Amino acid sequence: MTHSIFKSIKLLNPATNFYQKVNVVIQNETIINISKDLNLEKFNKDNQTIIYDCEGLTMSPGIFDMRVNIGKTENLKFTQITAAESGITSMAILPNQTPNLNNPSIIDHIKRQSEDINLPKVMVYGAATKDLNGLEISEIGLMSEMGAIGFTNGNKSIKNSLVMRRLMSYATMINRPIIQHAEDEDLSGLNQASTTSIRGEMNEGEISTRLGLIGIPACAEVIIIERDIRLAKLTGAHYHVAHVSTRDAVNAIREAKKSRLSITCDTAPPYFSLNESKLLTYNTAFKLSPPLRSEDDRLAIIEGIQDGTIDAIASDHRARSKDTKAQPFSAASVGASGIETLFSLTLDLVHKKIIDINKAISFLTINPAKILGIDSPSLEEEKVADFIVFDENEPHTIKQENLKTSPTPFDGKKIRGKILATYINGQVAFMNHIFKNKIIK
Repeated sequence: MTHSIFKSIKLLNPATNFYQKVNVVIQNETIINISKDLNLEKFNKDNQTIIYDCEGLTMSPGIFDMRVNIGKTENLKFTQITAAESGITSMAILPNQTPNLNNPSIIDHIKRQSEDINLPKVMVYGAATKDLNGLEISEIGLMSEMGAIGFTNGNKSIKNSLVMRRLMSYATMINRPIIQHAEDEDLSGLNQASTTSIRGEMNEGEISTRLGLIGIPACAEVIIIERDIRLAKLTGAHYHVAHVSTRDAVNAIREAKKSRLSITCDTAPPYFSLNESKLLTYNTAFKLSPPLRSEDDRLAIIEGIQDGTIDAIASDHRARSKDTKAQPFSAASVGASGIETLFSLTLDLVHKKIIDINKAISFLTINPAKILGIDSPSLEEEKVADFIVFDENEPHTIKQENLKTSPTPFDGKKIRGKILATYINGQVAFMNHIFKNKIIK
């Protein structure tokens, strides 16, 4: 019988507000013992026992990344492997990939293709509208039966008010959330009749004017949110706003929550770590959607994280090829890698004393699960052992050359906090050399 013992590890379990130094024993795929005092003698006789000296290390539930773009179906396995190395044990993928996740059979195919018990669990959002065109509602009932956990047009806004009202009404009947990329496409220059029309490229303001780039006004975000909040009130739907990036959006969501509406939202590390000044170099790694905003907007995102207006932090992972980024700014693709830096950049909020570590891990684990109606991960006796081991103080520098995906807008950033091991179903999905050296038996 195989046992793994994690000796003197700080166990952080947000689901039960538990944060103490303990010994944790894993037998096969299950946590069988959590205790301060552990008699190691009875395990020393067992040649199948592995003991790790975890002094100074922390164990927590694995990350649930609720917003991942994989681009193409063939990228799925690679993304799962990279996610495991990044501390992610579950992830939800967006429908705007190739092929679009807009019917029950494709969703069933993705779920079957991703069923590897030693890799992160893959959950799927269904396309809210057919072909993501925003005009006709997809078969959301049938997709829900196949396991779709929510409905969204991914990186496109659902802009038609009647379509959104009907979506919310149907989603309420099947108890699924509607997830919105909130952006008025007309204001953002993304709804031009001609494909050669100049499209919005960065946040509208003084810097966009100085750089000669087409601006996307911050109000393009909140206009959609305010409309949708009214529709959510009308229909009783659970409405979730993805990658919130502006002060006005945070304020609107904060007020909606006071009315006890079922409104939730997430943000991503670029929006609490960076601002539009990064684009002064014309570096296309900073060309994102939503765009990087003003410093005031960045500070508002931090305030929303602190006071609970923002519920979760997601990677918003959207890896792009070097060819599509190595172009003039206007022609370069939109998006950046996120899964490999999600953990350490969220932990940066702890090191800067913006939030405590329990809240940081909650943003990455139990909060996304609650939003999407999934069982919350919890580290308790008799529970399946899905967890990560990390050193919250391990210094390192994010380097593009060391990442499997690109581009990163955080190349060269000095950071603290490193994933040392990821366990899925009690088995090692990833372990780096630092943790391997912790074996004492």
